[in-house]
Amino acid sequence: MSRMTWYGGQETSRSGREATIARVIETVDIVTPETKSELATVMGISEQYLSELLRELKADDIVKKGYVVDEDALYENIETVSSLAADADDDADGFGSGRRRELLDMLAGLDEVSRSQYERARAAFEGERLDDGMEGAAQLESLTNERHAAIFGELKSYMLATEWPGNRVASDLATMATNLEIVGDRACFIADTVANLEAGATGIVAERVLDIFVAGERINDLMGEILFSAEIERFDDLRTEEENLHRDIDELFELVTAYDPEMYGYLVGVTRALERAIFYWAHTAELAVRLHTSRQPEHISL
Repeated sequence: MSRMTWYGGQETSRSGREATIARVIETVDIVTPETKSELATVMGISEQYLSELLRELKADDIVKKGYVVDEDALYENIETVSSLAADADDDADGFGSGRRRELLDMLAGLDEVSRSQYERARAAFEGERLDDGMEGAAQLESLTNERHAAIFGELKSYMLATEWPGNRVASDLATMATNLEIVGDRACFIADTVANLEAGATGIVAERVLDIFVAGERINDLMGEILFSAEIERFDDLRTEEENLHRDIDELFELVTAYDPEMYGYLVGVTRALERAIFYWAHTAELAVRLHTSRQPEHISL
């Protein structure tokens, strides 16, 4: 089951103690008080009661000495912290299955168009002509921006209506949306760079760049399986693709040093933009793992 459901809208059913525990975590996370006395003053509760709550949180390693929140421990123990972890009904006003599905569908629509931009950039690099009526990467940018704005509008309404820690999920989803939008931007850059060069790369170097394009598409496919189908086990396959990509890019840069300055700069520009586009897909997969499992995976290093 997806663990995204531990974030919901404001619930009148939350007990006073439960709500206070959530406030303790939120205040520590935002204010980072230096002393327990300062924390008690900010919260407006007695130090004795605060000590009792902190003992529970420190026992679960959620709050460490020095009054710092350990995010991994918080995600792992969230069910003991708040009933926000309980399963939400389809009609819940939060990240219950209905609203979560709607947001993921919106992200899927954004991913679809930014992936199309990426494919158009690859076609431009290969020197393919677009069919009549087919839009290039730049022509699709307005649609990408429109879908990105729609997601932010939905997330904004959610963040205004929910209490902490629900806004952390909204923040992660907003980052995902921005990541996908940036992929489209990088694709436009690549297509423009190709269009401004009289003669493109050929031979083994061109083949290597195209191999990187294809590897990026595989990473996007894996990201989609992780994010939209919660197939978390595919993250290991994504990491393997990422490691292979590092090696291929290193080898490519060794090859392009033999070219004249203009062609070298062209190839480096295209490859760096391609590398960053793929990183944003990989980073989105990393965030998806955390949202679905409440655990932080091994960090993407691309």
